[in-house]
Amino acid sequence: MTVIEKLKLEADLLTEPLAQEVLDFLLFVRGRYGAGRASELFEHTAAWKGEPLERAPQGEPEQRLNLE
Repeated sequence: MTVIEKLKLEADLLTEPLAQEVLDFLLFVRGRYGAGRASELFEHTAAWKGEPLERAPQGEPEQRLNLE
């Protein structure tokens, strides 16, 4: 089964308001990335090409009151 066929099956199960949100999102993606460029969506959002990211030290956790 193709992705398009799966989308059509899932679309039949949506309520009207949710179907409109899904349609709005698909139109946004198509408008921004073009019909043939949807794969670039992930290249622009999920592919970090800079220096490796490091989390800064978080320090000691704050002391909170015991609520028991």
